[in-house]
Amino acid sequence: MRSRNWATRLLSSWPAKVLSLAAALLLFFFYRLNRLEDRYISVPLSVSMNDEFVPASEYPRSVRITLRGESNSLFKIQENDIRAALDLSGFRSEGVFRVPVQVEKIGSALGVDPLEIQAEPSDVAVGMEKRVSKTVPITPSFRGFLEPGFELVSFDFVPPEVEIYGPARAVARVADMTTDFIELTGKNSDFASRIRLLKKESLVNFSGIDSVEFRAVVQKSLAVRTFPAIEIAVRGLPEGLQLVTPLPKGWVGVRSANSDISGFSPGPDTLSVDLSIARKSGSYTIPVTAWAPEGFVVERFEPRSLTVVLEARKDFQP
Repeated sequence: MRSRNWATRLLSSWPAKVLSLAAALLLFFFYRLNRLEDRYISVPLSVSMNDEFVPASEYPRSVRITLRGESNSLFKIQENDIRAALDLSGFRSEGVFRVPVQVEKIGSALGVDPLEIQAEPSDVAVGMEKRVSKTVPITPSFRGFLEPGFELVSFDFVPPEVEIYGPARAVARVADMTTDFIELTGKNSDFASRIRLLKKESLVNFSGIDSVEFRAVVQKSLAVRTFPAIEIAVRGLPEGLQLVTPLPKGWVGVRSANSDISGFSPGPDTLSVDLSIARKSGSYTIPVTAWAPEGFVVERFEPRSLTVVLEARKDFQP
């Protein structure tokens, strides 16, 4: 009898009781909702792809993450507890595709509840293109000057070339790779350093290495002086032949091993041509020879060769 009375009391006015319970649940829900706060962080956007196709258009390198939860729990989450990624491994044709940003909780974020996570942007449009690779030379970028009286004689890179890869059209535009600045200021001897390579195209990447060893040879500058308007001497001209026209004048650049060039002056054999190969009238192209006395070195000279025209001498009696 008592149980029947209890059931009767429980079921009496049941619509009002249900509404009261629902209202209580809503109040509890809104109370919890009002306690939630927002926190904003930026995380790197990692990209996975296959070996055949790579991104051919720019895409965000990071995304803005909105975290919503209880304030005490939110600030326990570090930026490295949230991962954002684009999965491009399934695309095996060229085109433009819209790909969702995948967000994953790790570390401290796993134990936080409630926690809402939203990425901005939530998806990304990415152009895909055939992946190609090639090897290109390295071009140095120098900064500063050596100590006065010194010069950079030679330099090389180890390795001398680097392999790059990326979308076909971007790779085709890259003819070489430049280095970060190589500092010359104050150098007065041979030196070596590890130099970072700089990307010319953001979508083109290095295969394996992104830095090379730079080696330089530095020595004292050698004084070089140019002497213009030098007569070119003729040697070995056969007796029965003569030049149709006189030879032009040349010039030489001479350096001294002890940096003192004042003791040099051009002589009759500084520039010369040897015509002993000529046997008859005609046109001959002959190399020009440069000479300097001991203690001096000819660095450069012009002309390097001459075309001469020879004819028989009318007054010559064999």
